[in-house]
Amino acid sequence: MDAVASLAAVGLDNRHEVRTALKAALVKDTSHEVLFERSFNAVFVAARDGRQGSDGVLSNRGEAGDEQLMDDLVRAMRDGDLSQIDSLLDEAVERYAGTEKNTSSVGHHTQRTLRRMNLPALYQRFLEGDDDATSLDRAVNAAEATMLIDSMKERMERLIAGRLRDTAIDTRQSLQDPEDRPLLLAGPDELAAMRLAMRPLARRLATRLGIRRRRSTSGLDMRRTIRASMGTGGVPLQPVLRRRRPTKPDLIVLCDVSGSTAEFAPFTLMLLHAVHQEFRRVRSFVFVDGIVEITDILDSSPGVLDPRQLLGRRGLVAGDGRSDYRRVLSTFLHNWGDSVTNKTTVIVAGDTRSHRRESAVAELHELHHRARRLYWLNPEPRHDWDTLDSCATEYGNQCTDFFEVSTIRQLISAVTQIV
Repeated sequence: MDAVASLAAVGLDNRHEVRTALKAALVKDTSHEVLFERSFNAVFVAARDGRQGSDGVLSNRGEAGDEQLMDDLVRAMRDGDLSQIDSLLDEAVERYAGTEKNTSSVGHHTQRTLRRMNLPALYQRFLEGDDDATSLDRAVNAAEATMLIDSMKERMERLIAGRLRDTAIDTRQSLQDPEDRPLLLAGPDELAAMRLAMRPLARRLATRLGIRRRRSTSGLDMRRTIRASMGTGGVPLQPVLRRRRPTKPDLIVLCDVSGSTAEFAPFTLMLLHAVHQEFRRVRSFVFVDGIVEITDILDSSPGVLDPRQLLGRRGLVAGDGRSDYRRVLSTFLHNWGDSVTNKTTVIVAGDTRSHRRESAVAELHELHHRARRLYWLNPEPRHDWDTLDSCATEYGNQCTDFFEVSTIRQLISAVTQIV
């Protein structure tokens, strides 16, 4: 109803205004931007015969149109026209990314597109005409250009991720086993099927680990058996078993719930909660650029978590709503650091994306120093690690072990090894 009202307000004469109005009414979360842009372009098709569309964009450029594409992009950056920037980036991805083959990662296709766009040249074009400007104006313009280009890179990543998701549908549907479907690429129907499949898997894993624990606590204590046999002439008539010793550690789980990882976090929390008997105490936290404890939600959960249950806590978003590992881990160490001891296992689940912020290496080092063990679960496929703003190797060097958990099968395998 809001979208219809917005169209009544702006009219249907200008494609750019229609896109802006609909986006303002419909897009409530940055993770929906890619879906909106692709849906809008599918419904409101721009001119494809080389003529200028109603929003002033040449939709079907030839090789000679590359320069025009860059000029249009610089103009949109100077005007601050985000809708126009998105449209031009979508065109650049269409021309340069090669996503129709879907043979590589988001990072690969993004880098390929950025190389073809020649970002240094784009940066210089944006600053053209600054010769007569003061040094302060030039510094401000340079900072603005850097900020806009960084924002463009993130927007392009989301566009390419959306295209890869579309082209991967057939491949994912061919995977009959929900355990092997990529968690970060799953659609709503697939996620629902994976949640249903997760419940019996979690129960079986808990049972298997319980049996393994009970078996591992018994065994022959040879030294005490020999000593007891001295009273029977050295004949070990009564074997002595090793005494059981409580070795259960505490467990603290920190889950990133920003962006696409919001769908991954419930699987991790659900699985770890199912095996809580393997630990003396379990505490769970979720974070974006703020961090909150959700142990009470898991204790009262019927076994299936909805991401909305995790995102509703006050304090979860403390800034711009993008994950900030350094800020989050600093806050955790300050507020809950005393709960981490040499009997504590800490698990961090997240994609290690820094969003061009300072890395959390020092905080991870301190956390590992305090804990018994520190593990990291990364839902991104291994071939995406260390691309763009990923700090996978950097963070992995601070951990006891670092796991790829892009599917349910990999997640279960990692938890089995940790426990």
